[in-house]
Amino acid sequence: MKKKIGYLVYVLFLCLIWGIVIALSVEFSTRILLRIGNFLYKPYFEAQNRKVYGMVPASEQARRYRPIQEIPQNMENTAKPNPTIIPQRSDVFCDKNYELTLEGIAEFYFDRNGKLTKWYGDPLIGNYIQLLLQGKRYGYYAPDWDNFIEDIKNNRFPDKPIRLKYEYYYVYQYEFQSNPSNGGYVLRAKEIRDGYPISLKPQYSVTNEDSPWLVPFYSYKPNWEKMGNIATYNNFGFRDDDIVMPKPEGYFRIVCVGGSTTEEGNSNELTYPNIMEKKLREHFQTDKVEVINGGICGIRSFGELRRINDYLQLDPNLLVYYNAVNDICYHYIPYWLTLPNPYKKILKHSVFLNRLFNRKLLPSDDYIAEYFQNNILRHLGAMNCACKNKGVQIAICSFAYPKLKWYEFIAKLYYDFNIRNVWVSLEDVMITFDTYLKIIHIYNQELKKFCERENILYIPVAEEFNAGTDHFFDICHMTPLGMETKTEIIGSYVAQWIKENGLLK
Repeated sequence: MKKKIGYLVYVLFLCLIWGIVIALSVEFSTRILLRIGNFLYKPYFEAQNRKVYGMVPASEQARRYRPIQEIPQNMENTAKPNPTIIPQRSDVFCDKNYELTLEGIAEFYFDRNGKLTKWYGDPLIGNYIQLLLQGKRYGYYAPDWDNFIEDIKNNRFPDKPIRLKYEYYYVYQYEFQSNPSNGGYVLRAKEIRDGYPISLKPQYSVTNEDSPWLVPFYSYKPNWEKMGNIATYNNFGFRDDDIVMPKPEGYFRIVCVGGSTTEEGNSNELTYPNIMEKKLREHFQTDKVEVINGGICGIRSFGELRRINDYLQLDPNLLVYYNAVNDICYHYIPYWLTLPNPYKKILKHSVFLNRLFNRKLLPSDDYIAEYFQNNILRHLGAMNCACKNKGVQIAICSFAYPKLKWYEFIAKLYYDFNIRNVWVSLEDVMITFDTYLKIIHIYNQELKKFCERENILYIPVAEEFNAGTDHFFDICHMTPLGMETKTEIIGSYVAQWIKENGLLK
């Protein structure tokens, strides 16, 4: 019996030793693989860069340009164009959250014990107040908030309006006012927008005459150009030709809203809005179609919402929205990584486990879906509300991404390091390309449901964009070949909507 026990202990000991050896070997091999990937990142980046600037074989150059095609029958169910034109109205009904968000207002309802029970409106200040009430801070904290939050926690609400500054990359000024409500209090925060956009600039934000920025990642200087710069900006500060106002009679005008994935292009003429303008004109055999590139590099949904009147003053018939990555990678993922997480301490010590269970670093799918609903989709709902008030249709595109084959290991490593080096730069963890894709899938799913619920034209760019490294320079920006494909998809659905509404004869 003792021999059997001794033998069993010996076997278990050997298994433990071999388990440790195998684990260390796997960990070591993974680290070596990532070092190789890091070494290959620069030449791969340069190769992708050559695709962006057209240094590709002539055969690829020749197959870029394609006219807009009719949407194939098997794709018609993926988008639901609005069958009727939206009339201009002043009494359009919008969800309370959208109406308040449009005005930069958040309302907080407290019971008689000073406990927050519900809130509506602008998620920017709404999320911040919730964090402060929980004793957390996010962004550049101003000490002026201390007394205010302490009074709220102790059920002492201000009887006179007070102003406080909130700074999260931009500088926001809010006026707070409270009133009794159903035995408790309602606290109303309204953004003060005097001096926009200059008032948004933080002190550390410096621009000079060589910079195109009026406010970084929010607005460009009108009529800016510089020798050697591939981008120039028009009379409204957008990367396009000058815009004629008022809009010429009989013109159908489209404004494309988004970040660098809308603005990008080797020249102003080679951006996707300008390519789409050419294709739509050819498709409808008229020069009275105008597509304006309203993209702003780095802008996020709360910035686009605050610029909605800038887009609408151009008198568009249609707004086309394409963005997501700036919110997700620059704002949401960094915040999600600050949330309590039992896996983070374990995964940050093992490269292999980090890659294998990387998705565990972020909250659940349900949490992320709800976060999208309460943030970016609330901003888009408010933008849709503003559009409906002006009789303008908005079309929202799902966000495309590279689709790789299972054997494209080097490409996957490249996109892993691209996320780390450009999009989510954190010292203790690494978000992988696969995790990014899962987050984008959740966003696109929630976006489609949102568009169906709000009767918004949904354009399934991600669903129909089946391409990889030849079309995507990085995780979201495209080569000229990619922009051609994206334009073909968006243009087809826009053309279908125009045709169904009889807007161009």
